[in-house]
Formats: sequence, structure tokens, C-alpha cells
Amino acid sequence: MREAQTLAVIAGGVGGSVGAFVGVAVGGSALSVTLTTLGVATLVGVGVIASAVIAGDVEFLADADGE
Repeated sequence: MREAQTLAVIAGGVGGSVGAFVGVAVGGSALSVTLTTLGVATLVGVGVIASAVIAGDVEFLADADGE
């Protein structure tokens, strides 16, 4: 699995876990928990990817050979 794919899986897992925790902690109706979970998961996932890119751990720009 390439670095970008691995990072996407990690970001999705971290974002989903944190999002689910916050969604349940906030409580309320099932719809509000779902929306909160999705919102937080998206923000955390984007943050994980952005921090890796800023740190230079992952390069998303590849040449035609995929290297």
C-alpha cells in the first residue's frame, strides 16, 4: 500500500474514532449525533493529512510512473 493510501486509512480511522466519541458525548437525537460525528471525523481526518503533508512525510504529487 502506498504512503498516501496508508495515510488515508489512518486519517479515516482516527477521524472516525474521535468523531464517534464527540458525537456520543454531545448526545441528543440520532441525527444530531450522526451529523456531529461526521463533521468531527472530517475535520480530524483532514487535520491528520494536512499535518503529515506539512511535516513532509507524504508527497501527494507524483510523476507519471507513480513514484
